[in-house]
Amino acid sequence: MMALAVWRARLTGMVKAADARRHARVVQLLPLGPGSRLLVVEFGGRRLLLGQGRGALVRLAEADLASAAVEPIT
Repeated sequence: MMALAVWRARLTGMVKAADARRHARVVQLLPLGPGSRLLVVEFGGRRLLLGQGRGALVRLAEADLASAAVEPIT
């Protein structure tokens, strides 16, 4: 039982360390229908709005994390 507790503590610590090294984070995911969804992803100090469909991923808009202004992609 003690070995399980030690293993779990080490695993939890390793997961937290792995999360700290991540460079991208999915903030929100909104299913739109079968095979399509919207994602808000933080990456490199930016927030991206992505549309995902069957076999495609499209950047729809982009914003700085520091500002509220959103730049639509044309």
